[in-house]
Amino acid sequence: MIWKLKNVTQETNHRFLNFFTYTYEVNKQGQVSDYPYFVASRHKKEDLNAVTRSYKRPDGVLMMVIKEGDEPSLLMIEQFRPPMNTTILEVPAGLLEESDLNELSAAKRECVEEAGVELVDVELLCPASPTSAGLSDELVSVVIGKAGKLTSTALERFEDIKARFVPLTDLRAILADPNIVIALNVRLLVLYVLARYGL
Repeated sequence: MIWKLKNVTQETNHRFLNFFTYTYEVNKQGQVSDYPYFVASRHKKEDLNAVTRSYKRPDGVLMMVIKEGDEPSLLMIEQFRPPMNTTILEVPAGLLEESDLNELSAAKRECVEEAGVELVDVELLCPASPTSAGLSDELVSVVIGKAGKLTSTALERFEDIKARFVPLTDLRAILADPNIVIALNVRLLVLYVLARYGL
């Protein structure tokens, strides 16, 4: 099949997230049809990834923050997520701002803001990648680093976040607990960290 983006219609006008209809012209074995597709995006209409075809700068970054020592631990947060109407166990994460040079600088800023932990020895683990390509054009990177000194948080008014270090040896039991809601990407990243530390 050959796909050609013909038109983009913005259906909503909200501050952080909007709904768009993409109309594609699809040529399937010489038969041409229009196909509408519905997309959620954080971008302005002219900056949609489908329009710019630029997939390198992420919208957000996830941070895997390890506290070294006799009992290595992973920085995790509990955050109320309105779409799920419950608290989710996650790792610190945040959106890039225009002033951020890249995901590494954003991660350092967000880790202090959300968890009150300085992020040091940070490296890019996963470049900008789609989070849910059937629903949104959101791109997220993952970084891994070490916990530096503790500082104060700078939470926004409605950010309901509690941060804590969880010993790596406790993480498998947490992943297996059916009463704890954990984001899919976080489950996979936790398994990666456990493998990296031979656990």
